Amino acid sequence: MHFSIQAIVGIVILLLFFASAISLYFALGNLYTAPLVLVALINVEAVVFLVFLITRGVIGPLNSIRTVVKKVGEGDFIVRIKISSTKEMTELGESVNDMIAKLQDARAHEREVERLKTEFVSLAAHQLRTPLSSIKWTLQAFLEGDLGSLTNEQKEFISRTYASNEKMISLINDLLNLTRIEEGRYLYKPSLVQLEDVVESIVKWYQEEAKRRGIALIYKCVGKDFPKVLADEEKIRLAAQNLIDNALRYTREGGKVTVFLKHDTENIEISVQDTGIGVPDEQKQRIFERFFRAENARKVDTQGSGLGLYLAKNIVEAHGGKIWFESQENKGATFTFSIPITQ
Repeated sequence: MHFSIQAIVGIVILLLFFASAISLYFALGNLYTAPLVLVALINVEAVVFLVFLITRGVIGPLNSIRTVVKKVGEGDFIVRIKISSTKEMTELGESVNDMIAKLQDARAHEREVERLKTEFVSLAAHQLRTPLSSIKWTLQAFLEGDLGSLTNEQKEFISRTYASNEKMISLINDLLNLTRIEEGRYLYKPSLVQLEDVVESIVKWYQEEAKRRGIALIYKCVGKDFPKVLADEEKIRLAAQNLIDNALRYTREGGKVTVFLKHDTENIEISVQDTGIGVPDEQKQRIFERFFRAENARKVDTQGSGLGLYLAKNIVEAHGGKIWFESQENKGATFTFSIPITQ
């Protein structure tokens, strides 16, 4: 049986009033003071009883609600509040349970939408990759003279078309990687990898691009005897490439990009430091979101997909590592990720 808080408080106040009336009666009658002491004790007991009721009827249930709400905030939508207390607290618990149920339904709907969206992106990407690959080989045959000689003007036109097609293929590959991440099947070739060799080869590969852009690309390996790590080499290579590619893309001519590699007893750490445009303070918290591009980055390069850092973050975390960055707008940025050493 549930009682109203107001009813309980009213009863206790009535008891206090009755005890006070008795006290006043004896005081006015100038009788023995023993009854006064008794009344005082009754008052104290009434207050203690009131505190007990408030603690049991209000504070206890509120703590239960707070615990449940905290679990909901952590993503647990199955938990429910069980309260057998005052009428008001029971109604509050039922209202919170109704809210949790609605959140659970909304979350289920959101997941279904995400699943359908992922399936659509995967299907569309697969369907587009084949014709784009055919276009690539045809354009390449033209550029290499396999289909006849071309004038300089024709070569320039086809070269621009080839570059645009390559960007489309890169975007399609990013979308396919995105769908694999969301389906939980992204890492499938783990092996013992020497990251020192991987990073060095990536830096060498990007030297020509850095030279074309007028940017100094420097590699600094701190330490020696680098241990191997258990990793999907192709994906780790992609993560490092995305960081270096971004650094070169958003660093102005005459700038510098430095790639650091170091290790301790637990992790191998790869850092890419640049003197580029940096990340605005108000947009730093979104930098690893999929499809997000900072406003200053969109002005420099209008054709980015906004998937490079998102993919890098998922690759690193899938290996049990961490990724972070430091940046100051118009002064540059340093992106770092660590991979745990295989014991």
